[in-house]
Amino acid sequence: MVIGVTSVVLILGLIAWAHDARLRAKLMSGLPPAGSFIETHGATLHYLSKNTQAGKDKPVFVLIHGSSANAHDMMVALGDELAAHGAVLSFDRPGIGRSKNKKSDKEMSDPRAQAREIHQAVRAMGYDMPVIIGQSWGGSTALAYAQILGEEIAASVMLAPPIIPWYGPDYWANRLVTMPVIGPILSNIVLTKYGAAQLQAGSQGAAWPETTPPGYVRDAAIALILQPRAFRTNAVYAMNLKHHLEDMQKTYEDMPGTQNKLLIIHGDKDRTVNIDYNAASLLAMRPDVELLELAGAGHLLHHTWKQEITAEIMRFLADGKTTPGRHIRRKQG
Repeated sequence: MVIGVTSVVLILGLIAWAHDARLRAKLMSGLPPAGSFIETHGATLHYLSKNTQAGKDKPVFVLIHGSSANAHDMMVALGDELAAHGAVLSFDRPGIGRSKNKKSDKEMSDPRAQAREIHQAVRAMGYDMPVIIGQSWGGSTALAYAQILGEEIAASVMLAPPIIPWYGPDYWANRLVTMPVIGPILSNIVLTKYGAAQLQAGSQGAAWPETTPPGYVRDAAIALILQPRAFRTNAVYAMNLKHHLEDMQKTYEDMPGTQNKLLIIHGDKDRTVNIDYNAASLLAMRPDVELLELAGAGHLLHHTWKQEITAEIMRFLADGKTTPGRHIRRKQG
């Protein structure tokens, strides 16, 4: 009887695994195609590019996506707008999307480690003094990029970035998926079935009170996060970010080479990353920082305010200096 029950459980588990794998394969087959890959010391990085034939007198914009997203998200949002002004490189952060880690997820969970890998790739492609643009978790990476490589970048533009460590428990799904035994089981027999139904709702929740662009989930390849490996890596990153920010904030006031290079753009309705707790706190420590508060913007501001954000970035680069302090921006028309 015990053997019979065990066999039934095993068969049901295999059926559930096969169904999840089939559903995941179907989702992946409908995603935008991959771009290019480049090897760094700690990762195999996937990236998308536009206007790479731009002259060396033009800027190169390096786009870094947020949690649960990928290179397509940032390229769909800002790629065409920025390509009118220079070359654009949009990276899957190490271990996320189509990128893979050569180091442990825990080691690569430090935004500074991710910044180093991306910078290796940028330099290997022959680009100097990039303009770093990161959204959400990628905004933390953009800040880390400036912190450790400030003298080697033209500017760091942070869109809705987590900056200050927060308190409270980790998200339950992240805790479960990183647990031994139960994590791999859930990732391979439940994740796709449950997650596929949440992609649109989750995206719309992040965009609130604004609306995601038509076809956003498909065009931004959001389903890539349902890969078991990438989902677990993303969970490890999410759970460790607050600890890395705690260490990073010790030197926010002393970041060599960053004077007049730090621009934060943040929506005042963002429910995911609070503007006062994060951006305003950095401004208090660094009065030279420029903080643009977008009236009515949510967390997906890079999609809903892309023309305005591009214009502000180009204005910032043309000025060659910050306009220190907090300034409100409103949509025209």
